[in-house]
Amino acid sequence: MNDGSLLSFIKKSPKKIFIIAAAAVGVILLILGALPGKNDSPTQNSGSEPDGVEYAESLEERIVKICEQVDGVSHVSVLLTLDGGTEHIYAENSSGSGESYVVISVGGEEKTVLVRDIYSSVRGIAVVCRGGDNIAVRRTLTELLSCALGVPISKISVAGAG
Repeated sequence: MNDGSLLSFIKKSPKKIFIIAAAAVGVILLILGALPGKNDSPTQNSGSEPDGVEYAESLEERIVKICEQVDGVSHVSVLLTLDGGTEHIYAENSSGSGESYVVISVGGEEKTVLVRDIYSSVRGIAVVCRGGDNIAVRRTLTELLSCALGVPISKISVAGAG
């Protein structure tokens, strides 16, 4: 096309030019949206959620408290082992160009929207306590912890303390 025919094309069909321009802008926006940027991965909210160690310690403390409520049990120590780490699920936008995380501005700082945390499952529990050498107490503690935490009885060990 020479300059004269392009100018005449524009004059004859301005709606087509508008559609072509809008499509070009759309393609450019899609390309820019696909480029990696600072909002492509979730940010960690420091201090507001427990990490794996804090989560395990919190569970251990709760286990100590519940075990100490059982008749004949005192001086309880607990050790937990966990499977994996905490999984964070963030809200996502999905569009024709792909998926990205939902980002909100809080006090001028951009943050991703956390939907929920999936904490590690308990792999095993070791309990040492006074009274743990009694067969009835051992059975009670094992069944209690199995029900409370969904851990198989075979993954719970109770021993007496001297």
